[in-house]
Amino acid sequence: MSDTTAAGTNPTAERIKEDERRRIAKDLHDELGSRLTALKMALAQLGEELPTDNTALLDQARHADGLVDGAFDAMHDIIDDLHPAILDLGLQAALEWLARSFARDTGVPHRLHVDVVGDELPPALLDAFQNVSLYRIAREALHNASRHAAASNVDISLRHDGKMLTLIIADNGVGLPHDAGRRPQSAGLRSMHERAALVGATLEVLQGDRGGTRLQLTLPVRSAPNLIE
Repeated sequence: MSDTTAAGTNPTAERIKEDERRRIAKDLHDELGSRLTALKMALAQLGEELPTDNTALLDQARHADGLVDGAFDAMHDIIDDLHPAILDLGLQAALEWLARSFARDTGVPHRLHVDVVGDELPPALLDAFQNVSLYRIAREALHNASRHAAASNVDISLRHDGKMLTLIIADNGVGLPHDAGRRPQSAGLRSMHERAALVGATLEVLQGDRGGTRLQLTLPVRSAPNLIE
């Protein structure tokens, strides 16, 4: 039997790619991060040795320090794209962080509702690949809500009843056009469906009851007491 989804994507290959992204992200954080930190410390020490009346050299030192800060920001952006470090704390924490970041960056208010057994998802409920896949689906849905749907409000819901994990992201934007699946910008929509299929989830993207768009993902998962069989 061929190990591919309906979209023709190989789940095993995608898991290997995600593992490699996580390894590269860790190497960037550990290796490049430590070197940039050392460089910033060296620049600070050098700045203390410069003549206080040499404004040209002091300005150049401040400029170099700003370049290092920019390199730090670029590194963190790359790491976040490869494998967000917040995922190490689990999907629930990652979604909470994503929702706050979304509201801060876009100005679009949100409501996050979490209804799970025991108030928190068990750390072992989802594996690393499932965590990052659901995170990327949520991030793409929020991106669509702000960029394409012109939404002014977003509701995010995460539920786990012991058997099924449900993620719902609903906005009050312009809704989906009839030819959404055929538009060039619908690559993100196709990507979400592919990611859902890779982890065995069902993804529906529908018109909301009162307009806007409603994304609903459901994933069968074992309850916490039955994680180890």
